[in-house]
Amino acid sequence: MIKVGVLKKVFTILIVFLVIYAGVYPLVSSQNLNSEIISTSIIVILIGIAYPLILYKPQWNKAVLFIEGLVVCVTGSIFLSIPYNLYFIAIGVIIILISALAYMKKLPSFLLGFFYR
Repeated sequence: MIKVGVLKKVFTILIVFLVIYAGVYPLVSSQNLNSEIISTSIIVILIGIAYPLILYKPQWNKAVLFIEGLVVCVTGSIFLSIPYNLYFIAIGVIIILISALAYMKKLPSFLLGFFYR
């Protein structure tokens, strides 16, 4: 009989490799490498790295969310042009604010349940 913990680890490793592959493949295979492909690949690779960190170290979820917000802001401002970079910056700032409010425990209780288990 396969234990649930082993299945969880195998599933996590499989998802991580698939997400990182999905992020790296456009960088390697694209003939027209542009800023949209680069920014999307960076964010997808970041999600692939952040998922197992949050899953196996739940106490790191606020820090990982903060770093993801920073990367989304920086990636959007560096690689994207004017209307799209403003969207990425806004999304990144919202993510940073959520993680900072979670550190200070200023979020509503139903949202704090995601950060403190």
